Amino acid sequence: MDTLRINLNAASEHELTQLPRIGVDKARRIVHYRAVRKGFRDWADFAETPGITDTDVDIIRSRAWIGPRPEQPNTPEERRRAVREPIRARRPGHPRS
Repeated sequence: MDTLRINLNAASEHELTQLPRIGVDKARRIVHYRAVRKGFRDWADFAETPGITDTDVDIIRSRAWIGPRPEQPNTPEERRRAVREPIRARRPGHPRS
């Protein structure tokens, strides 16, 4: 049976932990570095993630792929929404203004 491959540019922290050699801490670093870089361009770009070794890259390469980078917000309203939505998601009990 074929194993589904994970898109490193779209995977959540939980999905990343399904890869070999990727625990919670490394998954968190991948997601953070991906956000800073606005997505990974290629495997060399992914390999620059803090805490990821060449061995990690070699092992997970067969289980993951570098898909298209997430689209960037184009209008000022989209940029404001992109910044605000993650904050709201972390504070679900907070009333919206």
